[in-house]
Amino acid sequence: MDTNYKEKLSGVFPPCMTPFVNEEVAYDKIAENIERYNQTKLKGYMPLGSNGEFRSLTDEESVKIIDVYQKHKAPGKTLIAGVQRESAKATIEFIKKIADKGVDFATIIAPHYFVNFMTDEALIKYYSAIADQSPIPIMVYNAPKFAAGIVFSTHMISLLAEHTKIAGMKDTSKEDISIYVKAVPEGANFCVLAGTINKFYKGLLAGAIGGVLSIANYLPDKCCELQELHEVGKREEAEKMDVYMRELSGNAAGKSGVAGVKAAMDLLGYFGGDPRIPLLPLSDEEKAELKAVLMKEGLL
Repeated sequence: MDTNYKEKLSGVFPPCMTPFVNEEVAYDKIAENIERYNQTKLKGYMPLGSNGEFRSLTDEESVKIIDVYQKHKAPGKTLIAGVQRESAKATIEFIKKIADKGVDFATIIAPHYFVNFMTDEALIKYYSAIADQSPIPIMVYNAPKFAAGIVFSTHMISLLAEHTKIAGMKDTSKEDISIYVKAVPEGANFCVLAGTINKFYKGLLAGAIGGVLSIANYLPDKCCELQELHEVGKREEAEKMDVYMRELSGNAAGKSGVAGVKAAMDLLGYFGGDPRIPLLPLSDEEKAELKAVLMKEGLL
C-alpha cells in the first residue's frame, strides 16, 4: 500500500456532483466532466460525497460511478470516494466493492443516526475498525452540517492520526481548522484538508495541504491558483484571491447548495443537471440571478 499520503492529497479536489437526467444518473455526462477536469490543475476527484448526493444513490449506481472515474480520470489524478454507511461492517463491505477500481482513499462522514451515542469512544472504534479492515487507506470527514451536528474532537483526531491507514481528514465544520492541524502528533502521516472555500486559505496558512471545495466544480483553476499563490509566497495576491473567491461563492452558487453548484456548472460549460428528488433545482429566477453574478465577474 502506498503511504505517501501527502503527495497524493496536496492540492484541490472538487466534491464531484452526480448529474441526473429524468432522475437517472447521467454516466456519459460524468465522463464528459471528468475529461474536461483532466485538463485543469486539479489534484484529483472526490465523487460520492455530500455534493454527489450519495445518500440518494443505490450501491449499484455508486459502483458504476466509480467505474466511470476509473476509466476516464487522467493518470496521476488522485481518486477519493465517499463510502459512509451507518455501521463499520456495511462501510467496509462497500469499500471492498470499489477498492480495486483505482480508488486511492475512502472518505467517511461520521455515522449519526444514533447521534446521542456517537461519543469519542464510539467514533474512534468505528474509524479504527474500518481502517483495520479496509484494503485502501481511509480519511475522516468532519461535517457537522451533514452529520446531525457531530463535531470531531481534537482528542479523537490526535488518536486516529496515529493509525497508519488513516490518511487524513476533510474539515467542513465551523471550528478553527488550525486546532485540527495542531492536534496531529509530530511525525504522524496524517493530512488535513479544508472542506469549504471559506476555510481554504486559512487552512493553508495553518498547515493544511489542500482542499475539497464545492466551488472547484465550476471554477477549478481559480481554486488551484489560490493554492499556488500561497505556495510561492505571494501573500498579498493570495489574500486578495481568497477574499474574491469567498465573496464570489457567497454571492453565487454557494448560497443555494447542490442545486446552485449544478446550475453554475451548466453555465460554465460543465454538466450539472438537476438534483435528485427531494432536492429541487433552482427556479428560473434564481438561475437568472446566478447568471447575472457570473456575468458581472466576467466569467461568462
